[in-house]
Amino acid sequence: MKTIRNLQPVSKELILKISILKTMMYCGVLWGLYHHQGWAITLDAEDYIFPFWHNSVQACRYAKVHWPNYTPKKITPQEFENALLPTLTRLKVMPALFNASQRTFKLSTLQMRHFFFRHPKQQPFLATPI
Repeated sequence: MKTIRNLQPVSKELILKISILKTMMYCGVLWGLYHHQGWAITLDAEDYIFPFWHNSVQACRYAKVHWPNYTPKKITPQEFENALLPTLTRLKVMPALFNASQRTFKLSTLQMRHFFFRHPKQQPFLATPI
């Protein structure tokens, strides 16, 4: 029988990432920022980003500071999978979870499909923090 001799503690950052991803899988609703001309999209050093949140409160707080003309809009799983994801893929825009602790997690459209619209036999993907 093998014995574990050296066990490293799990980092707080890893626990936070796992917690956020678990919430993503079970929340059932996402929130984006919308204006009459369309969804808010931003740019970081590497990618165009479609920001989304778990709840309207976080989205509203972010909008007040960064996009005052935008308002939170609920995105159902059906809307996200059938309308937004194909458009984001075509335009090469990365979905990114923005959260209250000012952390952002970029997810590929394949990762979004996995975490939100997973079919039982698909394999998991990992998020890329920025």
